[in-house]
Amino acid sequence: MAQNITTATESARKQGSAATSTAAAPKNLGGVRFDRFFTRAGVSPYSEVQWERRDAVIQDFKGNIIF
Repeated sequence: MAQNITTATESARKQGSAATSTAAAPKNLGGVRFDRFFTRAGVSPYSEVQWERRDAVIQDFKGNIIF
């Protein structure tokens, strides 16, 4: 079944025309739309979070600080 399927480039080549990559590309339909849900327009999402400073320490099995 897969042997009978030809791509647009192959069929254009068989017809003798110069096929370009844009010839077989679908038209731009505007893309996917995402509505705003968790954020507000004009406000940085990072300013909406209450931040606190913390220290991170990586220790070995004996409790010595590695990093």
